[in-house]
Amino acid sequence: MVDGHDRLVADVGGAQAGSDEERWAAAMSVLERSPDGTAQQRLRRQKMVVWSAVAGVTLVGLGVGALVAVLVLGADDGPDADPPPWREVSGPALQAVGLVAMAVGAVSGWRAGVWRGIWSQPAAVLSRAQRRSLLAQVRGKAAVESARLPLARALAQRMLLQRHLLLFWAGLLLQQVGRAVGSTGRLQLVFALVGVAGYAIVVPALARMAGQGERFLRAHPAEFDAT
Repeated sequence: MVDGHDRLVADVGGAQAGSDEERWAAAMSVLERSPDGTAQQRLRRQKMVVWSAVAGVTLVGLGVGALVAVLVLGADDGPDADPPPWREVSGPALQAVGLVAMAVGAVSGWRAGVWRGIWSQPAAVLSRAQRRSLLAQVRGKAAVESARLPLARALAQRMLLQRHLLLFWAGLLLQQVGRAVGSTGRLQLVFALVGVAGYAIVVPALARMAGQGERFLRAHPAEFDAT
C-alpha cells in the first residue's frame, strides 16, 4: 500500500511538473512572437475570462450603484444647501484639469505601447503560481532563475510601462476630487468620495509597480539574457 501511494504521489508530481514545463514553453513561444497551439488556446481562454470578469464587475457595480442611490435618495429629508462660491468654481476647474491630464496620459500610454499586444502577454498562459513566482523575482522577493529571466524581464517591462498611465489615473483622481468639491447633493458626494478613495489607492500602487520593474531591468540588462 505504501509503495502504491508513493507511486501515485510521484505520478501526480511528475504530471504537474510536465504541465508547468509546457506552460513555461508556451510562454516563451508567445515572447518570441511565435505562439504554439497550446499558447494560442490559452490566450483565447484568458481573453474570454477577462471580458467575462469585466462584464460581471460592471453589472455588480451598476447594481450596487442603484442600491446606494435608492437608499440615499430614500433617506433624503430635504434639498441640500447650495455650495459656497469657491466650491462652485474650484470643483469644475479641478475636473477640467483632470480631463486634460487624462487625455495627455492616454496619448502618452498609446505612444509608449501600453495597449500594444495587451492580449498576447507571455504571463497570460502561465498558471497563477507561475505568475506569482515571476512577480516575486521581479520584486526582489525571490532568487532570479536564469531560465525564466527573459519572461521576468518581459513582465518587468510591462510593469514599467504603467508609468506612462500615471498621469491618466491622476487625472481620474482629480476628476473625482473636483466632483466631491463641487457636489450639490449627498449622493454625488458619496460617489465622488468612493472614487477618490479608489484612485488614491491605484495611483501609488502603479507608481510602486513601475519602480519595481525599472529596478529589475537595471539589475538585469538585456545582454544578460544570452548568458
